[in-house]
Amino acid sequence: MRCLILVRRNTKEIILFTALELFADNGYEGVTMRDIAAGVGIMQSSLYKHYKSKQEIFDSLIEKMRSQFGNIVSSLGLPDKPVEEMAKEYGERGHAFLVELSISAFNFYSSDPHASQFRKMLSIERYSNEKINRIYLDLYIDSALTYQKALFTEMMRQGYIREGDPDIMALQFYSPVFLMLSKYDAGSVKDDKAIALLKEHVIQFDRTYRKE
Repeated sequence: MRCLILVRRNTKEIILFTALELFADNGYEGVTMRDIAAGVGIMQSSLYKHYKSKQEIFDSLIEKMRSQFGNIVSSLGLPDKPVEEMAKEYGERGHAFLVELSISAFNFYSSDPHASQFRKMLSIERYSNEKINRIYLDLYIDSALTYQKALFTEMMRQGYIREGDPDIMALQFYSPVFLMLSKYDAGSVKDDKAIALLKEHVIQFDRTYRKE
């Protein structure tokens, strides 16, 4: 019985990630249950044993990826600490610490096939689906800006960076990163220059705001 459960679980995941690849390439409306079944290599009737509809596959995929993104901090080895501790660590360790974190996150979002395809899928569907648009904004824009605003506010309070508008600081820090991620959504091949540019961006940001 245990083996059967494992096989069933693996099949469901294969279905989800096959659908993700198809949705990222063709959009939700451009994919049928027949396409997904063919991609998995099973009969369409077998597909319905796991998911009742394409919408259920899509919704399950959204929930699975959002859940996985919740574990990104630990999977990338990024510190999972209160913003007060992160502000202190960044303040004491200097820009090298923020460079390391930024490159780790950037590499994941731009290179991990599931993360990259998921972002591509959401980018396609957000204009025709308000729910998807809210998920896209939360995952890739709002949550990042909210956290960075809190981090820079705390760093100002602790005296590591000079006074300024934390909303503007967050925009100045994150906008180039988001722009670079968007560039690779279009299929461009990431090279060493991209990582070097990201590193220089973080260093310049640090030099602009850090107190002597």
